[in-house]
Amino acid sequence: MTINLAECMNFVLKGARSLPICALVKTTFERTKSWFVERGTKIECMLQAGHQYPEDITALLRKNEQQLAMCHVQSYNRQNSEFDVQELSTAQLRRLPMSYTVRLNDWWCDCGEFKALWLPCSHVIIVCSTCHLQLTTFVDPIYSLQYILKVYKVEFHPVRNEDYWSTYIGLNFIPDSCMRRKESDRPTTNRIHNEMDEPLPNKPKKLLLL
Repeated sequence: MTINLAECMNFVLKGARSLPICALVKTTFERTKSWFVERGTKIECMLQAGHQYPEDITALLRKNEQQLAMCHVQSYNRQNSEFDVQELSTAQLRRLPMSYTVRLNDWWCDCGEFKALWLPCSHVIIVCSTCHLQLTTFVDPIYSLQYILKVYKVEFHPVRNEDYWSTYIGLNFIPDSCMRRKESDRPTTNRIHNEMDEPLPNKPKKLLLL
């Protein structure tokens, strides 16, 4: 989830590179504010319409439901927490049938999808359908709209006029002139060179025909 949120912010700030520092700060503030307002408003509208999960999560659950094959489900305890899901050989199944162990209490399925995404895979869905269990019980609360709305709960406020700013008391930072990019020459690289940067011995030079 952290990577996904970071990628979202990269999309919001796309095109803000190589700007002057004041313009960069203002652009970052304005775009982040607009993103939070738009996303928060959209999620509130979805909650008022009776939705419980985002559109992509609902589409993924429907996709897993469509992938259901003819399976035989066996329960291994009275608490309905451990099952064996055996695929049946049918014309739609274009591979050898396999068997999967599903442990609902441990959020585990042998396919690995249930534990990795914390979302019901197709095998968990067919177990819930067979045993009349509530499917949303096995969807992690982090995917709910109520939980996602907390991310966009932060409110932004307009930047006041400079006349109302408090006087800055602190250190004065002076930029290092040696670190300024040269206007004419190409920027120099500071990366560590390795054997890939070494020229090949006895390599013939290419001739350019004019």
